[in-house]
Amino acid sequence: MVPVLEKGFNMLNKFNMLNIFNTRVIASAAFVCGVAGMATSSMVVHADTNPDGDVEIESSGWISSARVDLNQILGATAGPVDGGWLPGAGVDASFIFTGSEPEGDAPSDVAYTPDGSKIVIAHRESRNLIIWDADTLAFLGEIPISGAAQAMAITPDGTKAVVANVDNNTVSIVDLVAMTEIAVIPVGINPGVVRISPAGDVAAVGITFESEIAIIDIASASVIGSIPNIGYGMTISFAPEALATSLRFTQFSFLDDDRLVNADSGADELQIVNVRTGVVDRTPIASSARGLAVSGDGSRIAIAHTGSTKLVTVVDAASGLVLGTISSPDNLNGPITLSGDGTKGVVGVSNAARVFDLSTGLFGGSLNTASINEMLTSFDGRYALCVGFRGAVIDMDTGTLVDQVNNVVSTEHGAVSPIAYRAAMCSTTFGDDLLVVDIEGAAGSLLAFQRTGPEIEGDRCRTVAISADGSRVVGVSILSDNASVIDAGSGLVIGTAPLGERPSAVAISPDGTKAVVGNLDSTFATVINLSDATSTQVNISRRAGSAVISPDGQYAYLGVVASGDGVWRIDLDTNTVAGGKIPTGNMGGVGYSFSQSSGIALSNDGAILAVAGSFDDVVSIIDTASWSLMANLPAGDFPTMISFAADDSRFYATNRNSDSITVYDNSGVAPVFSHTIAVGDSPWQVVDDGQGRIWVNNWADKRISGYDIVTGALVGSVLFDNSPVGLTYDASSNSLRVAHGTVGVTLGGNIGFDISQSGTLTLIDLATLATTDFDLGVGPSALASSSNGMVHVVAAPIGDGVAILNLATGCSAADLNNDGVLNFFDISVFLQAFGAMDLVADFNNDGVLNFFDISAFLIVFGEGCP
Repeated sequence: MVPVLEKGFNMLNKFNMLNIFNTRVIASAAFVCGVAGMATSSMVVHADTNPDGDVEIESSGWISSARVDLNQILGATAGPVDGGWLPGAGVDASFIFTGSEPEGDAPSDVAYTPDGSKIVIAHRESRNLIIWDADTLAFLGEIPISGAAQAMAITPDGTKAVVANVDNNTVSIVDLVAMTEIAVIPVGINPGVVRISPAGDVAAVGITFESEIAIIDIASASVIGSIPNIGYGMTISFAPEALATSLRFTQFSFLDDDRLVNADSGADELQIVNVRTGVVDRTPIASSARGLAVSGDGSRIAIAHTGSTKLVTVVDAASGLVLGTISSPDNLNGPITLSGDGTKGVVGVSNAARVFDLSTGLFGGSLNTASINEMLTSFDGRYALCVGFRGAVIDMDTGTLVDQVNNVVSTEHGAVSPIAYRAAMCSTTFGDDLLVVDIEGAAGSLLAFQRTGPEIEGDRCRTVAISADGSRVVGVSILSDNASVIDAGSGLVIGTAPLGERPSAVAISPDGTKAVVGNLDSTFATVINLSDATSTQVNISRRAGSAVISPDGQYAYLGVVASGDGVWRIDLDTNTVAGGKIPTGNMGGVGYSFSQSSGIALSNDGAILAVAGSFDDVVSIIDTASWSLMANLPAGDFPTMISFAADDSRFYATNRNSDSITVYDNSGVAPVFSHTIAVGDSPWQVVDDGQGRIWVNNWADKRISGYDIVTGALVGSVLFDNSPVGLTYDASSNSLRVAHGTVGVTLGGNIGFDISQSGTLTLIDLATLATTDFDLGVGPSALASSSNGMVHVVAAPIGDGVAILNLATGCSAADLNNDGVLNFFDISVFLQAFGAMDLVADFNNDGVLNFFDISAFLIVFGEGCP
């Protein structure tokens, strides 16, 4: 059995964080992570279920290793990351990119230019710098970077940026005036910290894996020195729903033109480094050093020691001498900052902060700030900004919390304006978001909330639906909070519909005209008109994690997993709520790949709605005609998903923890419990083939297995390399369609950062259990199939898009969009490929694109369908 944790979560963290406080220390998340490297001690991290729909990660102990691999339990086979509309590009499916360039994916650092006029954001996944006007937030441009931009610093004159590329062990020098990368410098493994001397001539780059500092002469773009034995801590944050990650290293700071200071928790020492001579003064300090701050006047250094150490070390910056320590009443989390004159400080504790006085050594009361990832000081040294969920502003003069400027999204990275009470904060794990805030005490406010990239983005397309006739696809992107409406035949994106925060489940009406989306972090559902991709908000309550639509298309049903679990009904003719919420069993986040919510299912005749009350071990039955709760039927341990037989005579609940399927008889006046079938480990999805058998996605066993419905006997199974993420059944061919694959992010080690994916759609002939594989080219997170079993679509979070596989026989090689007909869309695809110099258009197979390929294409097109 997979270990689980089924209660509680940190209300103040919208993301899941692993804190690593040592040099070369990496976390292993059992259940969603695999670790490569040598472990010298142990850590156990469980990411699993939660009744309010959030996934919690618990951690303890330490692991020293080379890297952490976040693989979503989909496997470990690396695959390509493709982009664009790529029919026939080495795979059987066509990939539709749901964003638009330039992308702003995975913001990793943010800074103001020294004159305060611009905001510069570094992005690790899209490998670029995005620049905004600090006053108007007008988009000023994109600068592509040669690697995964992890950290950056801007020269005092504002003309250049130095960027650390954590994946390919290089540092980029960027001309911010010419808007171009002008040099790429090889350095050591995993550069992750950058600071520039106040003199502006050299940059110090933290080589995190090798525990050293590389000194770079900016003018000549060359490494002029290396200083060993300088250690760093690391924090990894990740959201299992979309495998979105944040990687942050502890930071050193310059004290003057020549010296910088670092707190090395691995060596338990204060390090003052002269970047000109390479001399390092090392002073022993208490254990678990994490946060480091230097006062605005350069007089004081403060170091926060985390956990049970409960200390702040105070250092005289001029001499480097430790002046003393201040004992804290709480365990410290790490983020710390000092006032401009070095007399006051603020340090983070669990979901709170405390102000302390460096002269008296006294701490003030606990201030309810919510989670804090970084702590910054305003340009005049008075206010502390807590970069995190609420964006708390603390007046260090009075020791009070005076404002909260962010109740939108948890942020990981921030910067304060050098000339005004402004700050920019970026989120990564739950959206590529930019927040600009006013931090002038009680007068502060949220000024702007937008994406870090300038164009429409389809970031981390996690869920998907397809119309019954296979003509329309809706892909829901959980990070960019929108839905892409796609013509399945041509692969063209018809439009992008705005959604609420953290959109999740999606369903399409039977006539293919509307879609309904549940939003986990908004108090409304979204109804989309599929003809023009326009959105309508319908107020319900928060945490809508499941959605189905009635067979006549009149009603949508959405299950909510917080603030009173239950189901809302929306009239799709009027886009209004029809009746009140029906209370049900306790639903929530139930784990599996990409963090699923408890399922709801509608009988094929639309008369009964069944709800998996996962945390109460019941299945709630709702009569849709009277809109009332009929019964709470017993289930096994932790029911997660529901499905009906085609004739509605039975329905089934998968019981994840008891490894069983509960069978319900629906042939009488009211449904009743029938019996239980023992199945494999962690059953997720189940389908009835109409022949007296059910087929179960035994997720932890990586196996699809069939069972006799009456006797429970195993009738056959097919084993996969990876856990299946989607299972559908086609009665006309008596076959199953199974989506499986890998989606992985590697952080740390000698790799630094890497994304990999691969995916397969497997057809299983249920008469023989013979399999046929189709290469999807992307890692799937969900599968949807048309009613005729021919068109299949998977959501592909990595790569930002969907892959469409049409199993209908194509007309000829000229049928480039694989829709079974030759028309203008095929010509359009050919011309796009030809214009992009894509060898998909190489119709005479000579390895070059020219007039002869156009002629060959027209000949094949003219021959029509066979």
